[in-house]
Amino acid sequence: DTGVYIGDSRIRAALCTKPSDTHACLNPGSCHPGHVCGNVPRGVGKGIERICSDESEYARHKLSHTGHFVNRGYDRQFVSSELDKCDNVDRSDLIGDPEISFNIENEGKVRRIPLVLDFHPSYAGAT
Repeated sequence: DTGVYIGDSRIRAALCTKPSDTHACLNPGSCHPGHVCGNVPRGVGKGIERICSDESEYARHKLSHTGHFVNRGYDRQFVSSELDKCDNVDRSDLIGDPEISFNIENEGKVRRIPLVLDFHPSYAGAT
């Protein structure tokens, strides 16, 4: 979850977890291919960095999630290494450019937001 607050006269965002959150993630001992389990810590790290606007909040949540992964059976050194890789990514690159999200021509390519609908027979003509 995301919490929004005002700090230093700016709107800030932070990761919020509920007391009932189990921090469950894919068990590294599962039957999934190794690369699938190996991508989980970095994906979570990118999510934390995307949400947290303050470096101190990001560092605090990164440390706590390292513990959650270790409790789940991941190797501490591997998790720390994967989460540290997120430190080298600029937060604005993770959030993305809002101009690209809409139907705007960018480098000769038109980017669109997909329209996702539930299936219903009356939607047969929607493309």
